Amino acid sequence: MKKRLVLILLPLGLAACSGESAPVDAAPMEVGAVETAAVETAAADAGTPAAGEQAPGIQTLSSADAKRLLEGGGVAILDIRTPQEWAGGRLKGAQLLNYYAPDFARQLQALDRSQSYLLYCAVGGRSREAARLMQQLGFQRVYDATEGFAGLKRAGVPLE
Repeated sequence: MKKRLVLILLPLGLAACSGESAPVDAAPMEVGAVETAAVETAAADAGTPAAGEQAPGIQTLSSADAKRLLEGGGVAILDIRTPQEWAGGRLKGAQLLNYYAPDFARQLQALDRSQSYLLYCAVGGRSREAARLMQQLGFQRVYDATEGFAGLKRAGVPLE
């Protein structure tokens, strides 16, 4: 039952928290969400925290705190928005990892788990889910910028 609920609610939650309408070519988005849901479902069976709970290894940050973290260096920045959002501006030094890509979970698995990562999306929903997924994949230091790109921009985080 829990597996079915995750598979049903995840795509709905992602669409609701993206702050945007779905792209015309929604098929890739659904495939990526299903792949991510499958990984999350497997991890949920292993006893990971429920929705709304902060998982070990994940730290949520305001935009001001994220700016201070980045000023200290040593943190890789993952922009998990779409290529269209990316084209409209991004944080300096960010790497694009489209949350809706069919191979999103595999792209995460290819990253160095010993590295610290700051995640951001448009408004915070996708980054929250991606941070949970990264924790489930064994990443130890994941920071979730909860106010998204607009909040980071307002806080004065350098852009490119």
